[in-house]
Amino acid sequence: MLQYFVERNYRSVFGGGYTPRLEYICNVGADVTTMPRSMHEHKNLVEILIVDDGAGIFIIDGERYTAKKGDLILYNSSTVHDEFGGSGNDLSSYCVAISNLKLANLSVNKILPDEYLPILPSGEYFDELLNIFRAIERESYRPSGAETANLLSLALVAKICTLIKTHGQPRREKEPTLSSLVKDFIDEHYTENIKLEDIARAVGANVYNLAKVFKAEIGISPMRYVILRRLGEAQNLLINTNMTITRIALSVGYNNSNYFQNVFKDFMQMTPREYRKRWTK
Repeated sequence: MLQYFVERNYRSVFGGGYTPRLEYICNVGADVTTMPRSMHEHKNLVEILIVDDGAGIFIIDGERYTAKKGDLILYNSSTVHDEFGGSGNDLSSYCVAISNLKLANLSVNKILPDEYLPILPSGEYFDELLNIFRAIERESYRPSGAETANLLSLALVAKICTLIKTHGQPRREKEPTLSSLVKDFIDEHYTENIKLEDIARAVGANVYNLAKVFKAEIGISPMRYVILRRLGEAQNLLINTNMTITRIALSVGYNNSNYFQNVFKDFMQMTPREYRKRWTK
């Protein structure tokens, strides 16, 4: 028989005074990654994603990253991101969301220190981590498994905190660019009736030059980005809330529900109601 004694004087990665809560787990198959998902953010939770097969391109805070099998993707709260890896190559993943998370030396609902990139290779710990995700999924389906699933999610966080220290990739400091200033302004004001002239005035730039530079760097026009931000938040609300479509339209900046539904259908090739039914079945 082998017996191991656990170290008693370890330093916890968790801060005091908060009770983290597992909000949901998603098992995202390759078929779902073909469904467009626009850029969005979560104000009050952290998301942890693991790519268990394939590869894809993720846009996170305006930067493009390639993630492949074995990579973890870490989203702090209020991090603007797309969800399904753009033009993924048979991409499949698991994702957990945790609210009220407080780690030592980090603010609430933050898992990744600012100095690290959001893509974290799991390396030799891939199978171990994937098994934790799968265990969380199994417990989430069981009638009495909620507490176990929640505790498993905390074990996942603790393991990832160790991985960040050993496998984390430092982020290079970047000076603010015109495109980043435009993106930040849109992220803050996309629910308002903003025009290109309003954006140019806010960042102190020429309208023509602003549009040209933004499209060259981000890949889409500023006003297209406004639409994508609105639709991304609408998709988020359709999946995670019971809000009516009319109320969702208003909350993301559309005063006319019919117009919102037309824009949504043009982009998604399905109505908001069809999108909600397909995703939450």
